[in-house]
Amino acid sequence: MTSKKTITLVVIARNESMGIKEIMPQIDTSCLDAYFAIDGNSSDDTVSLLEGFGYKTYAQKNKGLGAAMLEARDYVKTDAFIFYHPDGNERAEDIPKVVEYLQTHDFVVASRMIKGAFNEEDGQFLKIRKWANQGFALIANILFSKNGNKTSDVTNGFRGITCEAFDKMELDTHDLTMDYLMVVRALKKNIPIFEFPTHEDQRIGGESNFASIPTGLMEVKMLWKEFLNRNK
Repeated sequence: MTSKKTITLVVIARNESMGIKEIMPQIDTSCLDAYFAIDGNSSDDTVSLLEGFGYKTYAQKNKGLGAAMLEARDYVKTDAFIFYHPDGNERAEDIPKVVEYLQTHDFVVASRMIKGAFNEEDGQFLKIRKWANQGFALIANILFSKNGNKTSDVTNGFRGITCEAFDKMELDTHDLTMDYLMVVRALKKNIPIFEFPTHEDQRIGGESNFASIPTGLMEVKMLWKEFLNRNK
């Protein structure tokens, strides 16, 4: 009989006080074995709010999304963990789904691009971010897919992964290309990507911390580097 995997929720936040006030009460922690937060040196009351909801909060040591995710791994003591961003885009009601899927899968991604999903640009005529995401996913699949393993959403940070799979990826970036790098490494190392449809809601509290054009350029640079090292 296979034992149940233990799972930690990792909240990644930086100046998300408005989102935290609305989102955190919606999270059902009863399905989790542990939970904590990584704070990217917020200048608002993000930390005090998170701690008020019972989340032990660690100050991020190095700059960048990737750095926050790598530092989070050091604090995880369970079999697997889930990355979650309390900005309003990701639905708290999907967290128990990721917990369930992690019992039988090593890498679970909430996709905004598959049947049954909704991307925040779906109601718009021009879907620039969505099309760019789909383009990056197509390139990754063409270059690195093995044995039918595919990706459809390379930038959604809402995902769960076992510690074993995370370590196998040998992730080595501190910047905001980390989400894309994870799926690329999963394809290269043949770590099966399990996707389920999610609904992306509107962001709470202003614009994203990540500008689209600079982010896209960084993704291209990362992709080229991975292509040059495609056999590693």
